[in-house]
Amino acid sequence: MQRLIVKKIMDHKNTRLKENRILAAFISNLPEAILVCDVNGMILLHDSQAETYLLPGNSKPGGAVSLAGKSITSLVDKHLVEYALDEINAQLKQDATHTVSTFILQKPPRILQAQVVPVLSAAGLFTGFVLILDDITQQSQAEKRVEALLNTLSKNARSPLASIRAAIEAMRAFPRMDEQHQNQFKEIIYTESIILSDILNNLSDEYTSLIHAKKTLTTLLVRDFMQTVARRAQEKLGIRCHMKPRLNAEHIKINADPYTFINTVLFILDRLKTETGLTEFYYRFYKNNALVLIDISWKGDPIPPRVIKQWETLDIGTQNIVSNLTLKEALNHHQSALWTYTGQNTEGKDLPCLRFFIPMDDRPVKTRLEHDLALPESRIQMRDIEIFDHSDQSQELDNRLLTELSYTALIREINQARRVEDIIGKHSQLPRLIHSMLTSGTKIKTVTWLVTAFSDAILNKLLTFAATDLGPPPVPFAFVTLGSEGRKEQTLKTDQDNAIVFQDPEEGQTMETLQPYFLELGKKVCTWLDQSGFDFCQGGIMAKNPKWCQPLSVWKGYFSDWIHAASPEDLLYTSIFFDFRFAYGDNRITENLFSHLVKTLSNWTGFFRNMAENAVYFKPPIGVFGNLIVRSTPPHKRCIDIKMANTPIVDYARIYSLKHQIRETATQDRLYHLYLKKILSRNAYNELEQAYCFNMQIRFMAQIQAILGQNLPPHNYINPKDLSSIEKKLLKEVLKKIKTLQAKLRFDFIGDSEHPIS
Repeated sequence: MQRLIVKKIMDHKNTRLKENRILAAFISNLPEAILVCDVNGMILLHDSQAETYLLPGNSKPGGAVSLAGKSITSLVDKHLVEYALDEINAQLKQDATHTVSTFILQKPPRILQAQVVPVLSAAGLFTGFVLILDDITQQSQAEKRVEALLNTLSKNARSPLASIRAAIEAMRAFPRMDEQHQNQFKEIIYTESIILSDILNNLSDEYTSLIHAKKTLTTLLVRDFMQTVARRAQEKLGIRCHMKPRLNAEHIKINADPYTFINTVLFILDRLKTETGLTEFYYRFYKNNALVLIDISWKGDPIPPRVIKQWETLDIGTQNIVSNLTLKEALNHHQSALWTYTGQNTEGKDLPCLRFFIPMDDRPVKTRLEHDLALPESRIQMRDIEIFDHSDQSQELDNRLLTELSYTALIREINQARRVEDIIGKHSQLPRLIHSMLTSGTKIKTVTWLVTAFSDAILNKLLTFAATDLGPPPVPFAFVTLGSEGRKEQTLKTDQDNAIVFQDPEEGQTMETLQPYFLELGKKVCTWLDQSGFDFCQGGIMAKNPKWCQPLSVWKGYFSDWIHAASPEDLLYTSIFFDFRFAYGDNRITENLFSHLVKTLSNWTGFFRNMAENAVYFKPPIGVFGNLIVRSTPPHKRCIDIKMANTPIVDYARIYSLKHQIRETATQDRLYHLYLKKILSRNAYNELEQAYCFNMQIRFMAQIQAILGQNLPPHNYINPKDLSSIEKKLLKEVLKKIKTLQAKLRFDFIGDSEHPIS
């Protein structure tokens, strides 16, 4: 019996080995670099060409450097991989016959064109993907050379053409000139035509050899492209894009680098959101002769052309993605242009609009991978291909492959939920995802942004459910988030702070007829949030509380009273409510409330003195000799409250932002806008930003350790003994910096000159 089992095992291994050899032989005969990855992004198999492309200058003489076992994101920008897998996921959902995603990857000195193809099991389950790399450096350089050649033609041909034209015009003006002068003009025409002919021939020869190399752009259907933009805008930016159908527009195509051009349009939408305060836009596309016009319109004020011009110098990255490509460079790469104008909707009303101009492409859309003839073999590096075996894999592409993609999938699951029960439990997935991000070096701004995107998605979906249950609201309203959620800096230990502001009763309406609807809305949403992992606020600052579910006029009265009063309770309210952020409903109501806040603050400067006095009351836990001061009583004995250590930075950003009418609520965004307004110097901004991020990072890690390491509820306390020597030193520097902030607040708002600013 044992011999039979051993024989079966050996037969199985021999079969696997034979299959692996066949696979290796196949890959070795492909001209492109090949990497085969499993569902977790681990490289299972690759050829030596991949080593050359991805590890330039690092190959060992006489031997290859194995990439097998490495994560693909250690070699390729994770945002590019995220884009490719997200696009593949969308194609698989649509049952596309040929599923492939293409992007451009720069690995100096090379420029590579990458194609990502999913590996599916016999049952159609996603088990991994293949990355195919093609060196298009010469092609890319060729494009630049073609542009230079055209400029050369324009410049060098100008002189001979002018001479020929002048000679012909002279002969036409004096038809009876003597034969000697005629011969002189004919000689000029002949000589200059020879020069022009040589210029054209030389350029034509070089152009012909270059033009065939143009491969960096891909033929795309604009319909599919804009649908991808709309989906990613909703998931990443909270922006809704509605398509306005246009006849005969289904098959319009453009030539573009999908990743770059998607980021370009997302960047424009992000800037529009910032400039207009809107989260809803409309797009349409159509052809005009040889051009494709893509229009993005909105209901609001137009954007001045000078603002569009200013955007051209900005990086097209959005939120936490840095692209190292300006808007102007991205547009030039696609021979595209962007301008603003006023269009009309179907009712004939004017709508501000931004228009992309991009050349139309008449070539067929590429639907399959086309390889050249096989070139000589290349060396294969292979891991255990059996890792592909995921019999329990979900039919949907496993979006938990990468950390940011995990959030994309998680948020998409929330957006697609049909019941409240589908959302409850999602919050429990956050600790491991955040831990993965922090340990892989993700910036804290990315982490807090993704936690905010997660909580916003849940809140938006729950409000949609509640509004469906209750029916249309009697008047427009705005559901707002407050406190840390309003500042977009929620952590794993957080409760809910929210409120409802609804339009004042109109004729025939009363508070008694309006408020019950919104109280019921608040009760439903707050209860569901609590069930979804966002605890009830212990102080009762929630939309289900009648005090915080009021018409706009009452809220304006609240704000005015808090500004002119100076009691501790009033100051506490301002630190929570003045960080309000629109979440759902009609954003015009929150903008109206913010305008009232700014106007009231400008008429009462004493408010800032009160806020500053409250902010400097906190004493950083650091002694005269630089020693850390810890708690002496339980619970959390010998610990420091790291949340309180960050509060002075939050207060500092809030006070100066309100003083200078900055609309942003996130602390990091407030600090950045203070820098832009030259309220903060570059050094001061960098120091504050780094101090804030350091505190947030160790705060997140403490909470993750409590949840995953100790199976305890998350908290904000850290024991300095658990920190490395470098972390302790940095923490001390941060606490010293807080003393400097407090000194500046005293000097600027309290007039205390006895505490100089260091």
